[in-house]
Amino acid sequence: MGMAEPSDFPVTRRALEQLDEWVMALASPLLPLQTLVLPHTSGFLWKFREESDRAVLVGKSVRLASGVRAAFMLADMGYISECGTILRTVSDFTTEIISICEGCKRGTPTTAQKRFLDQYFKPIPKDPDEYDDNQSKESWVARDDLFKAHCRWATENKGDPQRLKKVLRFLAHMYDKFVHGAYITSMELYDGRTNTFALRGNVPDYKRTEYKAAVASKLHGALTALFGMAELAKMPSLADDIRRVAQELYKSGELSGG
Repeated sequence: MGMAEPSDFPVTRRALEQLDEWVMALASPLLPLQTLVLPHTSGFLWKFREESDRAVLVGKSVRLASGVRAAFMLADMGYISECGTILRTVSDFTTEIISICEGCKRGTPTTAQKRFLDQYFKPIPKDPDEYDDNQSKESWVARDDLFKAHCRWATENKGDPQRLKKVLRFLAHMYDKFVHGAYITSMELYDGRTNTFALRGNVPDYKRTEYKAAVASKLHGALTALFGMAELAKMPSLADDIRRVAQELYKSGELSGG
């Protein structure tokens, strides 16, 4: 007999299992990818056939789906700091997708949104000298500039854009702590009963539950982003499926407040 499936967070687990199908449906119009031969080597890179807004959205959604699933697996295994680190990237990808979708739907992307699209396809430096020559000339789009899409949505729906911006900035600041190895993220791994640090995922069950709830919350945001992509791509059936699961997740009680 095989091992029984975990019984906790059932709605979150079911939603995670559907991400592959949804992302592949959104990506399919851009497949197959092309190869880009690397000069003076025998290697190559994969690339989209077009450098467009929808290519950016698909690329970000691939990382979004892969990241949120990995974060849940890490929380399940008790690697809570690593879970938090990935959730920070998931949060960024969600913000970026929602912002780009908003610009596309309006038909007139903001300067920041257009610059973000251009920067996505900017070639990476080939060596340290090229990086050193170019780094001082590049100003990357800030998260605050992308948050403005959320604030416009809040205004249009009679919400409080300033409060929304404040909350988004606070959450981003807290998830940054995981990436930078902040004091609190190390202290959270200490076990006073054994006078040791949890370096192998051996955190208490309540900690695992806390972080799985955080993943569920970020997953809901990810579903919102994928719903926006499906709407933009004029895939109503797909959009309805994603919206249904997002609503089920929201009502499930599995989300945290973060």
